[in-house]
Amino acid sequence: MAKQHPADRQAEEYLSIERAKAHQTKGAHTALLVICATLLLIMGLSLCLLPQREFSAEENRVLTTAPTFSFDALLDGSLTADIADFCADQFPLRSLFVSAKARIELLLGKQENNDVLLGSDGYLIARQEYTEDQKQILSKNVNAIARFEQAMEQHGIPFTFAVVPRSVDVNTTKLPAAYDATNAAAAWKWLEETGAEFFNLTDTLQSAAANGEAVWYKTDHHWTMLGAYYAYVALADTLGYEPYALEDYTMETVCEDFYGTTHGSSGMRWVEGESITLLRYEGDETFTTEIIEGGKTVRTLSGFYDFNALDTHDEYNVFLGGTNTFIRVTDPTREDAPMLLLLKDSFSQSIAPFLARHFDLLLVDPRTYDIRSSGSLLSLAKQENTDHILLLYGIDTLYDSDSLNDLTFGLK
Repeated sequence: MAKQHPADRQAEEYLSIERAKAHQTKGAHTALLVICATLLLIMGLSLCLLPQREFSAEENRVLTTAPTFSFDALLDGSLTADIADFCADQFPLRSLFVSAKARIELLLGKQENNDVLLGSDGYLIARQEYTEDQKQILSKNVNAIARFEQAMEQHGIPFTFAVVPRSVDVNTTKLPAAYDATNAAAAWKWLEETGAEFFNLTDTLQSAAANGEAVWYKTDHHWTMLGAYYAYVALADTLGYEPYALEDYTMETVCEDFYGTTHGSSGMRWVEGESITLLRYEGDETFTTEIIEGGKTVRTLSGFYDFNALDTHDEYNVFLGGTNTFIRVTDPTREDAPMLLLLKDSFSQSIAPFLARHFDLLLVDPRTYDIRSSGSLLSLAKQENTDHILLLYGIDTLYDSDSLNDLTFGLK
């Protein structure tokens, strides 16, 4: 008789026990099957019968609704992918499960969920790491900036490229003790290796944060208006103005329950909201902010702030009415102010009120700028009789958006 392996012998013993006890466990197995089938039926009916949500205020994003059936979508696989996204977004009690998942991740000692770190004092800090493809985007953006700067020099227009850091770069004293900052530092190393000449705002903001100043929102990826003020001061020599002292401004809190983008993606629903505080100054309501679409002014603000935005899901749009493609800021009581063309992402929304004390501003977002209808940015700069160009971008935007390629349109 062939010798039997111990593992096979043990398996046979377990099977023998199962056969002997089968009549005793049949009821439990049946009950478990019924419970699972009932839960699946309830979830399926809930997905079909409950009203669909089109937007999640907690996550600040549009949710996937039920897809439309087509044979083409079925054959190319997009239908099943859309159904999976629909089920994930419309899942009953989804917010509860998302929050539970975040708590479990933290209890397991991971100190993060969905790439968001839970820092001290309620800070939610995105842990951003970049791929090789994103490094290629960075390289293309830097090359485009260099060509554009060279062209501006030929036309006698001073050009400044300033880079805004991230919360993970600024709030170093709030990071979990075991967090390895190597990947965060790599983003700046790769930028420096491109040979780009840029104004790095990290040290200024990091020093202020280390001193306990609230220069960054706890639940969002943006700087606060106080952080924007310190950037305004740091850029003064480069842009050629004498900055106003902080004592010249009055703090005005306009929102007490702001939940930013980082809060939405973290799943940490128990983290409390925070305030939005403006730095106001005498006469700031005399400025005119024009939001322009298709060459026409579609909305005008008296001053810099759209207070109606405080009643929406994205209170950060209080600054200049949001991240529109064209925004013009002028003071009708002032004559012959120099023109600053501000090429920007959303960080510029809260620095504009400070810069407007020294310049007429035209803010242009290259991410949504259409060169086919609006022409090259070079021609725009000449048309506006620009005295200085400031390209102010968050480092995340440099890795995530290749929109700066359009800077080279129309250059020789």
